Amino acid sequence: MNFKIQREDPLRVLSSTKQIVENLRFIEIHEDKIFKISNIISKKLASGLDVAEAHFGEAESLESAVQLIFLEDVVNFCFWAEKGKPKWRLELSKGKLTTGGWYTLTKCFQRALVEKIPILDPDYLMDLDLKHARIIFRGKDNIEIPLLEKRLENLHEAGKVLKEKYNRKFINVLEAARFDAIMIAKLLCQDFLSFRDIANWNGRTIYFLKRAQICAQDFSYLSPKYKDLNIKNVDLLTAFADYKVPQILRENGVISYNNELAELVDNYKLIKSGSQEEIEIRASTIWCVELIRQRLGKYTAADIDNAIWLISQNQTGTKPYHRTYTIYY
Repeated sequence: MNFKIQREDPLRVLSSTKQIVENLRFIEIHEDKIFKISNIISKKLASGLDVAEAHFGEAESLESAVQLIFLEDVVNFCFWAEKGKPKWRLELSKGKLTTGGWYTLTKCFQRALVEKIPILDPDYLMDLDLKHARIIFRGKDNIEIPLLEKRLENLHEAGKVLKEKYNRKFINVLEAARFDAIMIAKLLCQDFLSFRDIANWNGRTIYFLKRAQICAQDFSYLSPKYKDLNIKNVDLLTAFADYKVPQILRENGVISYNNELAELVDNYKLIKSGSQEEIEIRASTIWCVELIRQRLGKYTAADIDNAIWLISQNQTGTKPYHRTYTIYY
């Protein structure tokens, strides 16, 4: 199979993961299935992806909206529950629950703002303790969000860097990056260590940069509301390698796992962050989306990723996704 880079790769995500997909041990990519899923995705994209589906929440100004999106992406990872345990969700009204994941996370931030918790203030973030973090992210029936202490560490870092380097405001990061998606992702990785999503594979550095890329993409969704905001070069971003997109790729036969990996995933066994298995899943995700992008020709990798992710939200009876405890997705 020919994994050919047909565009600029300024973040080195495609070039560093290319060597992995060319040497897969646990996964097989099925080129003949790319055509089928491309048609499904094309129909989804042609019907339009409502920006409202991103559910960032309302903010009073562009500056506040940028701050809100950044901080949501600071803690945008790991929403799954272990086998037999209840999922972290919110009850919006009596009997009405959020679906979980990203939607629940953004509702937590909206709730905090309504409750006058200064969640956008770097000083507050720097001093935030575990007790008050539990209040901000409290779920139905006292179910705790996974990796709460890691999220707290990320918020501490975000507050500190914003205060010390960017005059308290993430809008200043966008200005320093000249509103360029690639530069935004690079600055995130340079100044906020929690965004530095890289792995080591056979002594080589592998770049995934999931949250840095998705954060840069997310700012572009503000453009319809704020006409002066134009995030450039979003077309140079790659897929956002998480656990939901490979689930749908596998469900549609685009990728298959060997018996060893399938047994781990299908039995909800934990897969270690940085392991060969996890790195292969993420690299395959990036390249499958890239192959779909090359086939369709008129959509960005982010568009395709978002379409697959939205499809995943309405799936039932699918095989499980892989489970890895990580702050990166």
